Amino acid sequence: MSENLKGLLEKINQEGIKSAEGKARAIEDKTRIDAEKILIDAKKLADEIIQKAKLEAEKTRISANLSVKQASRDLLLALKEDIRKMLNKIIEGEINKALSNEEMAGILAGLIDKYTEKNGKADDIKVLVKKEDLEKIKNTLMSKLKDRVKAGVEFRPSPNINAGFSISFDKGKSYFDFSDEGLLETLCVYLNPELAKIIA
Repeated sequence: MSENLKGLLEKINQEGIKSAEGKARAIEDKTRIDAEKILIDAKKLADEIIQKAKLEAEKTRISANLSVKQASRDLLLALKEDIRKMLNKIIEGEINKALSNEEMAGILAGLIDKYTEKNGKADDIKVLVKKEDLEKIKNTLMSKLKDRVKAGVEFRPSPNINAGFSISFDKGKSYFDFSDEGLLETLCVYLNPELAKIIA
């Protein structure tokens, strides 16, 4: 009886061990499969993160390049504008020097003489000048004009003229602008494209 009991106990023990070993193997297999799945998922996630980081880095690089190009364009445009303003100031200064009262009187006398030679009269001529220069220019000009012309020319002050003059040959319906602003605008129309060629 004790032999049978002993054998039975051994058999139960062996079956328990086999069952435990089977369960342990099943747990081990499941753990290994779960671990492999976790590793695969982790690798996939890591690849997605790396890919996303690469895309973000490329977007940042492209954006930085565009910003640098835009900043370069803005700087170049600002530089061109500064050069244009500087050139305009130089031209304006030279125009003001050239438009002294004596010079203006000489130019006006030449224009009026040429006009009256063709048309025989001066009563449709109007001259606009800076208010402060009106009497000086008028007196200087009158001394240069022929007697038959002097009576017809009308002089008026203009608050819009800082230097130079405007002259009309149709009683003020239209004017030729030889003021500092008019001459500056005319010169800049020519000079700005030339300047653009130089600094482009």
